[in-house]
Amino acid sequence: MPICVNKRGDVFEELMEVSEEEMSSMKFEYPITHALVVAKSAEGFLLMFNKWKKNWEVAGGLLEEGETLRECALRELMEETNQIPSRLFFLGLMRFSLHNGKKEYGGLFSAFITEPRPFEENEEAREIVFWDEESEIGYIDEIDHKLLSFYKDEIFLS
Repeated sequence: MPICVNKRGDVFEELMEVSEEEMSSMKFEYPITHALVVAKSAEGFLLMFNKWKKNWEVAGGLLEEGETLRECALRELMEETNQIPSRLFFLGLMRFSLHNGKKEYGGLFSAFITEPRPFEENEEAREIVFWDEESEIGYIDEIDHKLLSFYKDEIFLS
């Protein structure tokens, strides 16, 4: 049974709890294409408004050649939101079946932003918000909204 389906028909099928080290010895049936970051500050979850999709989502994007999932997560977080996490924790691999028929994996990370930085509008993001989970901000992609539930606070307390 899928974890979540968004209105475009993309299916978030599974979160595989594996370590970054374990991944190097695993065989995958589909490509690992991207990394997503569920980031939080004392004010709430970090979401960006995607200019192209016209909705709120977590930061993340496609892997570049030769890049690790961790490098991709950090780069995308900075490019899209101008935020630098004080801690970044790998949560596992997500498996997706996309509306276009493709199947892929992506890395999921938790991050904590100790000192939020000023946002700089860019090609992809119009604005960011540290969302308190109660304020009405508009449409959040269903999969991205579900990803917030995988955030782990306790990893940052030690």
